[in-house]
Amino acid sequence: MDVVKTLPARHWNGTEKYWSVPEENVVAVVDQLHAEGFDFCENTQRLYRERGGQLALGTNEHVPGAPRKQVGAATDLTVSQLNEKVQGALQRAFPNSLWLVGEISGLNKARHRSVVGFELIERDAWGKESSKLRAVLFGRTLRDLEDRLAKAGDPFQLEDELQIRVRGRVELYVPWGSYQFVIEDLDLDYTLGEVARRQEELRRRLAEEGLLERNRSLPFPRLPLRVGLVTSLESDAYHDVLRTLEESGFAFDVVVHGARVQGRQTEPSVLNALDWFRAHAAEFDVLLICRGGGSRTDLAWFDSEAIARAVATFPIPVLVGIGHERDLSLLDFVGRSAKTPTAAARMLVDHVLESRDVVEAHLERILDHAKELLEGSSSELEEQARQIPLVAKDLLERSIQTLRDAARRLRRGAGSDLSSESRRLDEIASRLGPYASRQLAIESERVEARRRRLLLLDPRRVVERGYAILRTETGAVLKDAAQAPSGTSLTAELKRGTLRIRSEGPEKT
Repeated sequence: MDVVKTLPARHWNGTEKYWSVPEENVVAVVDQLHAEGFDFCENTQRLYRERGGQLALGTNEHVPGAPRKQVGAATDLTVSQLNEKVQGALQRAFPNSLWLVGEISGLNKARHRSVVGFELIERDAWGKESSKLRAVLFGRTLRDLEDRLAKAGDPFQLEDELQIRVRGRVELYVPWGSYQFVIEDLDLDYTLGEVARRQEELRRRLAEEGLLERNRSLPFPRLPLRVGLVTSLESDAYHDVLRTLEESGFAFDVVVHGARVQGRQTEPSVLNALDWFRAHAAEFDVLLICRGGGSRTDLAWFDSEAIARAVATFPIPVLVGIGHERDLSLLDFVGRSAKTPTAAARMLVDHVLESRDVVEAHLERILDHAKELLEGSSSELEEQARQIPLVAKDLLERSIQTLRDAARRLRRGAGSDLSSESRRLDEIASRLGPYASRQLAIESERVEARRRRLLLLDPRRVVERGYAILRTETGAVLKDAAQAPSGTSLTAELKRGTLRIRSEGPEKT
């Protein structure tokens, strides 16, 4: 019977199939069951009287201390009789079960498995509590509900601040005069539907205002090393993000602002963190908002219009890692969705890796071009060096021939012509030596300048700055990891000395 479920401290003996109640509760039990027409054995009646019971059980005699009826006066009521009449009035007013909507408050998570008590509350337009009602879930109903939640994938758990729709009956617990709502069923679809309906409504509103793509359209930095993080301090999400960034080996600089990630304080707490980072936006490349896994109703606290608007209008890119792979919050539509905290951190690491590969590819092209220039310049210098003696020899031979021609003209000439030609020969001879010297000096300086340029382009200069040049056994420069499968012997040219190394094969990306 339902009345048994209301007995205080009751216990079911599954072996012998009976209910038992401690002796100290005998007065409350007898008072309640007497109204239902139960009879009691002599031992129960004795215990009842010894503990101050007021009803006359099994006799018409007056129990000492009980109120007496006055002849000719209006009939007096005991407290229990009044409670019974109120209970009857409630049963007549609400003869059938009814559906009730409210928010759970005061749920004790360390509850006894036989009964769960909490309050169903209603809030006004400003979010303040306006009405409340005591509600109870008895053991059998509670177990059935938990089985249904488990079969549905545990979309949520009963906890404070959860909006629910329940079916039950209104009753009054006679011994205490306590008005309560006994829950018989819970509408799972209502709670989940409210979460989905509210998220869809907010997403539609933001889309109409053009806010869904506003932050996601911001250019993502090439090296997002200065990271802001909004999450619960010391949570799994906090540790997952920091560990992923640290293990990457890159110089990430992370500033964490703690925030509540569940409950009514989620919105003001996260907005406070966003305000701080907005004021210091110039000091960061990217902002992460992270929370670990949970039920759909746990994550629904991020379906906040105020938080979504703050993320949509944030001046730097926002990465969102909330929940598990299958979870989707409102923030996933206004920021760059990374699904989980670890995935959000990994996205930053991958972006830095990509930028590093681009830089290394550019450096390799520069080195290849420098090598080509060096090889071309070396050939040109060698050719010019070979030409210098030939040019000098040619100049000397032409000068000598000029002198011989002048001598012949001198011999054919006479008188004053001889002395004139002689002076001319002396002048030519005096100019020839300095001219040849200047030409040699100019060519020497040109060769030296080219030598210095070649030295600057020498790959060994790169080696002196801490890099290494990898070569195969043939001496060719290694440019592609695919050219060095596992077991390939290589040499590494360093600033001082050469290392012989063996490849373990290309690293998988």
